[in-house]
Amino acid sequence: MKKILFVCDGDNYSHEAFEFIKLIQQHESVLAKGIFFSTIEITELRYASYPLDINNELPDAENGIPPQVTERFVNQCKANHIQYLVDEKTAADWNREFWEKESRFADLMIVSQKMLCANIEAKQPNMYMLELLRWTDCPVLTVPEKKISVEQIIGAYDGSEECMHALTAFCKIFPQYSHLPASFVYIKDENSDAIPDLALLEEYVNAHFKNVEIKKLHWEHKQLFTTWVECHKNSVIIAGSFGRSAVSNFFQKSFAEQAIQEQVAPIFLAR
Repeated sequence: MKKILFVCDGDNYSHEAFEFIKLIQQHESVLAKGIFFSTIEITELRYASYPLDINNELPDAENGIPPQVTERFVNQCKANHIQYLVDEKTAADWNREFWEKESRFADLMIVSQKMLCANIEAKQPNMYMLELLRWTDCPVLTVPEKKISVEQIIGAYDGSEECMHALTAFCKIFPQYSHLPASFVYIKDENSDAIPDLALLEEYVNAHFKNVEIKKLHWEHKQLFTTWVECHKNSVIIAGSFGRSAVSNFFQKSFAEQAIQEQVAPIFLAR
C-alpha cells in the first residue's frame, strides 16, 4: 500500500491529480490523504510581500473550504475503493514545518501543475508550488490538467546524487512502469560524447527497465528540452530535486520549471 497526499486549496480541485491516484490504485492499494486548505488570505500575503496576480473579484478574506470539494474527494475515493483521510486546514497552517512533517510520513505527493493556488497567482510554478517543491520530504509528482496516459519514461540525467536519488525513488514507487520504454538523457552542448558514470548508469537502469536507451544531446537544454519532450507523447519525466538543496543542478531546476509552466508532461521530483 502507498500513502499519497492529495493537496487542494479552496475550490482549486485537480481532477487529473485524482486520476493519477486511480492509476496507482490499479496496481496496488492506496491510502489517499486529502489535505484541504481554505482560500489563502490576501491581506496576509500583502504583508508578506508576495508577488500576486489577483482577480479583483477575490474577497480580501479567508473563504474557508467549500463543502462540495471535500465531498467530491470522499465520493471519488469511495467509488474507486480507495482508502482515504480528510484533513482540513486554514491558510495559517501553510508553512514549512507543517509540510516537512506531513510529507515525512507519506510515500508520494501529487500536485496539479495548474490548479494549486491558481486564484492567487495563475502563472505556474507560483510561490506556493515552489514552496512545496522545496519543503516536501517525500517525492512529488506534478501533473498537467489534461488526460494522462503513461506510455514511456524520460530520465533527465546529469550524474548527480540528487538525480540518482530521484531515479531510485521512482523505481520503488512505480515498479509497474518497468516494462515501458525508458530514455535517459544527458544534455550538454559540447563536442564530447562522454556521459558521467555511464557504466554504472547502464547497470542500474538495465536492472529496473526492460527497454532502455541512454543518449547524449548536444544542445542548450533551456531552449530545446521541453520541445523534445513534447515529441515523446504520454511520458513521465524524472527530474531530480528542483533546487531543494544547495548542490542541486541548475539543469534540473530550470527545465522542470519550464516544463511545469508549459504542462508538457507529469514530472517526478525527489531529493
